[in-house]
Amino acid sequence: MKLTDAHFQTFIDQGFVVVEDFYPEEKRAAIAAAVRRTLPAWEAIKDDPPDPPLLKDDFPYADQFFNQLIVDWDIIKFVQRILSTEDIHFRYAHNWARYPDHSGIEPKLHIDNGNNSLLPANADNRYGQVSTWYFPETVPADQAPMRIIPAPHRMDLDKSQYLTVPAGTIMIFNTHIWHSATLFTGKAGQRYSVTRIYGRADHYWEGVRSYTNRGRDEHLCTFIGTLSAREREIFRFPPAGHEYYTAETLAALEEQYPGWNARGEYNL
Repeated sequence: MKLTDAHFQTFIDQGFVVVEDFYPEEKRAAIAAAVRRTLPAWEAIKDDPPDPPLLKDDFPYADQFFNQLIVDWDIIKFVQRILSTEDIHFRYAHNWARYPDHSGIEPKLHIDNGNNSLLPANADNRYGQVSTWYFPETVPADQAPMRIIPAPHRMDLDKSQYLTVPAGTIMIFNTHIWHSATLFTGKAGQRYSVTRIYGRADHYWEGVRSYTNRGRDEHLCTFIGTLSAREREIFRFPPAGHEYYTAETLAALEEQYPGWNARGEYNL
């Protein structure tokens, strides 16, 4: 599914856009199966459920399938257009599974800013990161659908929209709009989500969580070694041709990230 001018305009007007059937069915099924490999279904854990009723898997992923899923150029090009720059950095990714919640405590309405940026939220899209939530399986009303308030209505709960969506739906939103999960009132099942977040490369005051401290992480090292020079820029590496690259540094990079120059893009 390509993101169109109409999707872009909806994002500008509302602060978010919801797109059904984002990936072909084969890819949707592969994402759903991959999530279930790392985050168990309710039936597998119902006798010993987590408290709170949420499990998550964060970047860098042991399953390289999810690391590769971050490099989605349809999404990245859409983010470039929203943020008015071609220089985009990946910020953070996680997969979540929500399960039946008997606490009766409704999740709190919030914006993803205080934990994402040093600057206060404002109405300029360039100063909000872009978060993408993909739902590989159907989200019914009793399985904690996300609640979104369109940007023009700020915190007006009467204007809430609830993401009771079919399998394969993506929601793309600015981190400055009000939203929350809702209470998982169902007695069984789970709500899976696959989240990827991007921002402007020059906004050094933004970011959800650092991964520059993970340069020796085996999963990250394997992943980075598979990427092209342009793709690595998304993950904060200097572009090909940067003065950093010398025969010595390229040898060290190849040792740390096997396959680093397999495409010959860094040849001096």
